Amino acid sequence: MTERNAADQARKGLAAAVRGTVKKIAGAVTRNDSLTTEGELEQVQGRERRNAATAEAVADAEARQARAEAEAARQAAAEERLVRRTEAAATENAVTRRQEAQKRSVEQAGQRAVSQANAQAETEARRQMQDARAEERVEVKAADMATEEAEAEHRIAVAEAARARADADRLREEADRRTS
Repeated sequence: MTERNAADQARKGLAAAVRGTVKKIAGAVTRNDSLTTEGELEQVQGRERRNAATAEAVADAEARQARAEAEAARQAAAEERLVRRTEAAATENAVTRRQEAQKRSVEQAGQRAVSQANAQAETEARRQMQDARAEERVEVKAADMATEEAEAEHRIAVAEAARARADADRLREEADRRTS
């Protein structure tokens, strides 16, 4: 519901309550029970209309907040994935630099030692690369799970807001039917 519509509903509710009060007082003064009862009914309908407008405004605010929270969670997860990927790239670069340094050192030690050291360095580098990639996959998966959880919470919040809005619409329709 728009703010203007909510304000209109609140004004209609207040007007109905005032009309009801006037009719109730007029009925009491003139001893017209029918007019008194009609006034009481309009007061109740006005109160219900105001309550429905308030409930709908709260539901709208909750839906806006849920959307903002879900967007913040998505952004945080994206930032987390970027950080993890950057860290993994830095780790891979460091591993590559270490591997290159090891190769240069081994070359100075001799041909036979070079073969053995290269094999060990490459095995270690592959293991470290595999470890870095495995760690990156775990961290990206955790960030994805956090995003999915935030989206699930958002869907729940939106559903709750929709239920609250439907309740408010139902209350307003009941109030409208009673005033008609």
